[in-house]
This record gives sequence, structure tokens and C-alpha cells, in this order.
Amino acid sequence: MKLSNRILLPLIFAATAGSAFAQNTQLSRAKVKAELVEAIRTGDLLADGETGLKLNEINPSKYPSKPSQLGKTRAQVRAELEEAIRTGDMFAVGEAGLKLNEIHPSKYPSKPAQVGKTRAQVQAELSEAKRLGLLKFSDSEYPVVYEPELGDQIRPTGERAADMKVVQLIQQ
Repeated sequence: MKLSNRILLPLIFAATAGSAFAQNTQLSRAKVKAELVEAIRTGDLLADGETGLKLNEINPSKYPSKPSQLGKTRAQVRAELEEAIRTGDMFAVGEAGLKLNEIHPSKYPSKPAQVGKTRAQVQAELSEAKRLGLLKFSDSEYPVVYEPELGDQIRPTGERAADMKVVQLIQQ
């Protein structure tokens, strides 16, 4: 009696909840029965009680295991390890939580620096911001307020200025 209640109650709730949420999808009776049989076979039903666990989570030995996701190959793992050793991107021994390249930076290649904006880009963005009235300036023509969301309106001008600079360099 307890076993049938344990199985039937979650099934009834699952069946009614599914139809309540998915009004547009029409499942055939055979499809619902097939899904129920599969859920019973794999233990993918809520267990009785307040734990909120499924049957296959409570007794995993009674149900077939789910197929595991394919991991990395041995060659991929070895390549990642060699790269980490080469760059010092591995945690050092101890409790500091530092990486080897942070403790001994001279022993490892430095990370490439991020390329910033050119002077032409900055000047073009500033003139565009002035033209659009997006920045408030003080008496000394120094911007007082910058709102980050306005950067999306100003940035294309700087990119165009950089493109024009590249074209000028190519033409010379």
C-alpha cells in the first residue's frame, strides 16, 4: 500500500502539473504512458517525504546510472597541464593561494598587455561627446560628469577615427 502511494502520488502531481503548464502542446496518451514507464524505470520520480529528492537520488544502486558527459581526452589534459607549467599558471605549494607566476614573475613569460585607445580615438570620442552634449564641462573645459551608458554613443566615433588613422598610414 505504501509503495503504491509513494509511486502514484508523485505521478499524479507530475501529470497534472505538466498539463497545466503546457497548454499548447498536445501529448498523446501513448507518449505520456511511455514517459511514465521511462520515469519509473530510471527512478526519475519524486520520493515520498519533504526531502524533494528523486528516487534515483535516494537509492542510486536500484536504478541505471545516467550517461556521463564526455570529458576531455588525455591529450587535451596533458596539453593544458604543459601550458600551465610553461606559463606558471598553477597554484604554488602553501596556504597563500598564489600562482607560481605571481610568486616568481621573472621565471615565466609576461602576459600580453591590453591595447588601449590611441590618442586620435580619445580625441575623436571627446569631440563627439562635446558635439552631442553628452558630457558636462566646467569652465576649464574639463569633463565633470561621465555616464557609462553614454559610452555606447561615443565609442563608434573613436573607432572610426582609428580606422581613418589606419587608412592614412596605409596611403602614405
